[in-house]
Amino acid sequence: MRASQSASRISRVALALALLTIVAAGCKPAALPDAASPDAQLYVSRCGNCHAPYNPHEMTAAMWDTQVTMMEVKIQAAGMPALTSDERESILEYLKRNAGTE
Repeated sequence: MRASQSASRISRVALALALLTIVAAGCKPAALPDAASPDAQLYVSRCGNCHAPYNPHEMTAAMWDTQVTMMEVKIQAAGMPALTSDERESILEYLKRNAGTE
């Protein structure tokens, strides 16, 4: 391979990496609403053990009711400590308060 072809290839790879970096930076999830609140921190600590916590805006309040119930089954199947009734209430209150509308 000639030097000019090698330099051209390096330039294309560098450009592709730069574009990929820009795209990836634009795909960062939005910060959680009220992230410093105790309810948000509880949500992150309990639900963020297995996956990145979803932004509450991604589902409606009714959808969060269903999702939390489904996740409680998965928590139990994974052998993790179940949500206490207070934890469940706090997490659902946070999710519903910040839920999407569609």
